Amino acid sequence: MESHLQQIVTLYPEGKEKITRNGVNIFLEPNSPNKEKIIRGDFDKALERMKKGYKENSKIQSKAVPLVTQVLILDVCSEKYGGCEYINDNQTETAYDHGGVPFQVNTGVVGYGSGSYDRAKFAGNEAVQLYSEGVDLSGDNIVDGFIDYWDISKPSNASGTFEFTATSINNAAVSKSTSIYIK
Repeated sequence: MESHLQQIVTLYPEGKEKITRNGVNIFLEPNSPNKEKIIRGDFDKALERMKKGYKENSKIQSKAVPLVTQVLILDVCSEKYGGCEYINDNQTETAYDHGGVPFQVNTGVVGYGSGSYDRAKFAGNEAVQLYSEGVDLSGDNIVDGFIDYWDISKPSNASGTFEFTATSINNAAVSKSTSIYIK
């Protein structure tokens, strides 16, 4: 099984567009709607947080298929706020009111969860995963984590708790969770 997962790790960047910001490679779908945000530096603080988490845990991990070691809520974006509110470490609620359409939360995972291994809820309702983009935090062109984009606009809720959990693809017993109350 590990050799199959190793192939996934090394082949993931094929067919993706690579953008490098501050020593972090982000592998995007060719027409990703997030390309301009990444180029502008909207995710720079979040990528630094992910890179720090990666460095703290990289010595205890096998590079082949790293377990999920960190999950982050990167920002909350909404029509009502008029953009994206960056979320700091240990922040328990948003500083601003959010709502409307679009209404989205962006999360970060250090390690291999993502896709069908990640779950998010807002105000008790399942969130819809819009995209998942690989992130190379070590500069070796191998994906070390992911940025996931979640639509929380349906059903219409103006406030509630957003909960995010990522489970390691090679060990279902290893998962990490985080949450934030969105005003």
